[in-house]
Amino acid sequence: MSDAAERWVRWWCEAWHFAHPGWRRSSPVLAAAADCSHSRHAALAQSLGIGATQPPPPHEGVLQWLALNERQRQHALALAQHICSAKAPCQALPADADWCRSLGKALRPGLWLTAEATDPRLLLGAWAGPACWERLRLQWAPGSLEELPPDLPARRLATLWAAVLWRTSQMERTRAD
Repeated sequence: MSDAAERWVRWWCEAWHFAHPGWRRSSPVLAAAADCSHSRHAALAQSLGIGATQPPPPHEGVLQWLALNERQRQHALALAQHICSAKAPCQALPADADWCRSLGKALRPGLWLTAEATDPRLLLGAWAGPACWERLRLQWAPGSLEELPPDLPARRLATLWAAVLWRTSQMERTRAD
């Protein structure tokens, strides 16, 4: 099994290990059973609203997202926010503003996004799909997110997140050089 496939299976089967600390406080089962996660897997999954299913084939984009550190994830979310909402202040680097504006013109999010559906975390979930979202949403505090917006165009979301993840990886390479 490749390293990527192993990371995927571990994340899929033990998503609570990667969860925001607020989930431990909000889930008595998780707080009490963290040490016995192998014997209480179904109870832990149920307490977090996760289906106890076999992992699907790895989602390459989600694997890229999971490989990001917290600073990179915040940068990626800021990029997506700025691309999809031109009125949103660009919290990213000034060099990203023109890039975000150009991608926003190409994707034309005003035609397919409602004002309520601009939270980049929800756009990430809509792109990743409901099964992955059950696990991805654990990265943020319980109750901090709304439901996934319905019927968003898959191709536009795929383009958005491929570009955002690419840009985030390029920025890290530039800083490393």
